[in-house]
Amino acid sequence: MTETGEKKLTTERLTNMAFAFKQSGALLGAIELDLFSKCGTGGSTTEELAEEMGLSLTSTDKLVTACAALGLLIRRDGRCFNALDTDRYLVRGRPKYYGDYLLYQARSEYDVWKDLTPALRKPVLPSGMYHQMMSDPEIARGITVAGYNSSIAAGRKLTREFDFSPYRLFLDLGGGSGCYSIPACESNPGLEAVVFDFPNVIQVTREFIEQAGLTDRISTRPGDFTRDDLPQGADLVGVIGNLHAYAPDETARVVDRAFQAVSPGGGLLIIDYMLNEDKTGPLEPALRHLESAAYSSRGWVKTGAEVESYMRQAGAVDTMVTDFIPGSLTRVFGRRPA
Repeated sequence: MTETGEKKLTTERLTNMAFAFKQSGALLGAIELDLFSKCGTGGSTTEELAEEMGLSLTSTDKLVTACAALGLLIRRDGRCFNALDTDRYLVRGRPKYYGDYLLYQARSEYDVWKDLTPALRKPVLPSGMYHQMMSDPEIARGITVAGYNSSIAAGRKLTREFDFSPYRLFLDLGGGSGCYSIPACESNPGLEAVVFDFPNVIQVTREFIEQAGLTDRISTRPGDFTRDDLPQGADLVGVIGNLHAYAPDETARVVDRAFQAVSPGGGLLIIDYMLNEDKTGPLEPALRHLESAAYSSRGWVKTGAEVESYMRQAGAVDTMVTDFIPGSLTRVFGRRPA
């Protein structure tokens, strides 16, 4: 503090931002070497870790020291133990393992963010970049598997917070891996679901549905929800995690198409990254907004009020906007009049 009681300005905040890639590198390297899995039961010594990872003792000590400084590991009595969140999410084989998603997303996006300025100077591309990516079976599989790993916990959270029991058929538009449909059906025996997504995505979705033992209640339909005919008869339609990839005019059309697929008296559920009303955050949606520019995409992160207005324009009533994952995802719901 200065003599006047004001907080002294330093370069710490700016330095941390500029060199955050070093923290990312340490985390991703540790995940790739499966360091946290090796510390997951009773902790390990540096010597044991070096042998298990196939590294020199010197390199292992440096990696462990960095992870301890980041709060990912705890050093105690000559052994290395995982921090609580590390132990829950980064030990391979645990139900909430998150490591593959972090590796896939961070490494696939790094080069774009590293050279952001040239990307910002490029003209915005026509719509269809995501469509082109999904036309490649290998890319589609990687994104879909990563999406399941990252979002299955959110799917389970939704079943705890949203009442699916009044509904009999859930149409999950752009449903990807089925990470929302699967928990919804697991928790609601009277519910059936249809996952609608690109053909190469659906191939992977079916594998997750089969693993969950829900092939009798969750079906799949290949297609593009922006232009193809949508399945009819659903009393609940969801568009989850997709709308930020579309420009505002495209989003309004998608919301209208989704609403028209809702049976009278049914509901429309939208969950996505959304900004606050003055567009000062939250940080994750704001960075998603910038990310679309990094890819020269027409994608646009909207505010919750904007998404609600699209729903009302389509004819929805009793609309409401609520936080789903604070600082990340927002939920908007509305009903189609009976």
